[in-house]
Amino acid sequence: MKKRRAGAGRVIYLLAGGVLLCSAAIIDPSSVLRSDSTDPRPSPGSTWPRVDSFTPAVAWADHTDRPDRPDHADHPQRRDDVQPSIIIEDFDNSDIGGFPLTWKAWRGDDNLARNMYTVREENGNRYLHAAEDGSSTIIHKQLSEWDANEYPVLSWRWRARVLPKDGDERIGSRNDSSVAVYVVLDQNFIGVPKTLKYVWSTTLPVGTYHRRDGIGRPHVIVLESGEEKLGRWVEESVDVHADYVRIFGKKPPRKAVGIGILTDGNATGTDSQGDYDDFVVHRRGTGS
Repeated sequence: MKKRRAGAGRVIYLLAGGVLLCSAAIIDPSSVLRSDSTDPRPSPGSTWPRVDSFTPAVAWADHTDRPDRPDHADHPQRRDDVQPSIIIEDFDNSDIGGFPLTWKAWRGDDNLARNMYTVREENGNRYLHAAEDGSSTIIHKQLSEWDANEYPVLSWRWRARVLPKDGDERIGSRNDSSVAVYVVLDQNFIGVPKTLKYVWSTTLPVGTYHRRDGIGRPHVIVLESGEEKLGRWVEESVDVHADYVRIFGKKPPRKAVGIGILTDGNATGTDSQGDYDDFVVHRRGTGS
């Protein structure tokens, strides 16, 4: 009798574990990079603080070699590295017309990702172009060598070309963004990423913070909105360390998970296009 009870207990334990793993794997494709299900400290709809006063040490007007430009590195930093700013992706090493090196589809189809994301060149500068094809595929780059405690600020450039009609990141049926950047500094015990998602929204005001109901939804922060800057390169700089601490109530681990990119229009069934370039991590106080 005791052996039967012990056997039944093991079966129940295995079934419970299987349910947990399945709940992590069965996810909505429009929000594949996930955070955990813990409610964030800030309330949805609150205004999110910006770091507009931060100016990266390098202006990204062009890609000419300059002594003040941060070095490109496959790994953002080493223990003996004291650089104020380090490039983690500028797409310069990827072939024009091809898929960016070291990037992959996140829990998606690599072939679909290759159709959506291609490297282009403009005025001698290579960048990533994204055009939604209905698949809503996120691509990601692993960055386990990035320590956000030492390099807490992330900057990049993006350009919204076509905004998804009536896109609203708060509503599932309208959850589309012309350009979106995911930052994953940690994941929970079953491997579900804790995700910050920075977006250029069609309709939501700049500074909007929201997290939709449901297990593992990303924490969405609106950096740009509407058509005012449509078709223009815009540089962003965010203190991802401060955002992570504010939401999750603790410092991130020493090894980040990575960053992701998504341009989508599948929820609204409308066109969505955008460009990305020059992802750089910075120490605080490195502005000019």
